[in-house]
Amino acid sequence: MRRYNCGDSTLPPSSIQDWNRIVFKTFLKYEVLLLTFWNLHIAAQLTVESVPPNGIQGKDILLLVSNLPANRLGYVWYKGDRVEPKLQIVSYIINTSEITPGTVYSGREKIYADGSLLFQNATPGDTGYYTLQVIKRTLLTEVGTGQLHVYKPVSKPSI
Repeated sequence: MRRYNCGDSTLPPSSIQDWNRIVFKTFLKYEVLLLTFWNLHIAAQLTVESVPPNGIQGKDILLLVSNLPANRLGYVWYKGDRVEPKLQIVSYIINTSEITPGTVYSGREKIYADGSLLFQNATPGDTGYYTLQVIKRTLLTEVGTGQLHVYKPVSKPSI
């Protein structure tokens, strides 16, 4: 598979997937600037919820996504309550199923085709806010934030 530098105009992409990859990666470079200018008002708001709501250390916890917009190009997950490139966990391009780990990817996160994010073997350090950025084919974005709680297991009392 050919790889193209986003700024290289001498090698034309040979397929729709190549174009999508170039557009997606170029967009990620400028996402902060674009978010400054684009504020969407949507009817069914993108939601992120933790399943289970209160996770146990060592168990898996899913950040389940619902009310996704149509015509999605890809997803980007961030640790924290906002889109912050230096806190990117993982990105996913839908057409190619290409997954790219971010700067805070631990190896325990798994992204699904519907945008949901699984934390395997969760730790109390995973507790906090997480933000999903959905990038649409129009290059407009929608953002949803959810909270993850991970607790240490409670031992059973003995008599």
